Amino acid sequence: MGYEEAARRMADDCLCFRVRRVSRALTRLYDEALRPLGIQATQLTVLNAVALFEAREAPMSEVAEVLAMDVTTLSRSLRPLEKDGLVRIVRSPSDGRVRLPVLTADGRQLLERALPVWTRAQERVEEALGEELTAQLKRGVDAAVAAAEAGAAQVAGDVGSREGEPAAAARPGQV
Repeated sequence: MGYEEAARRMADDCLCFRVRRVSRALTRLYDEALRPLGIQATQLTVLNAVALFEAREAPMSEVAEVLAMDVTTLSRSLRPLEKDGLVRIVRSPSDGRVRLPVLTADGRQLLERALPVWTRAQERVEEALGEELTAQLKRGVDAAVAAAEAGAAQVAGDVGSREGEPAAAARPGQV
């Protein structure tokens, strides 16, 4: 099989290829809408996750897991938000080794200002997709994430057992 045929087969069949295309198209739409606020869709997603877990004092690992990324990637994603004064990383009062991301007052205010902008962008997406496809896509994406995470755990188990080592738990985002 030549490289052109290999590329065509992957482009036609690869779910990762297709999901990344959808992600880039949607991200572009949300980025355009959020531009007046000086934030990108990827940053808003991270701010949302921090806000959702802040009251529980969730460690970086939990926030990273819900975002399907590893802690190192989350740390890199938080750096510009921290520099812009939107988040702070604090130590857990009960265990000083554990780092907790928290929103600053500016971060909370930005989330509040972002809601109507995000709502308009979301409505545009839902209008373009239609109600049925929007609902199917939400369900499908959630099911795909669960299946991919289960598959990653299975692959980790297979690799560990082949090497004669106990299977390591796969982290979301390592699929």
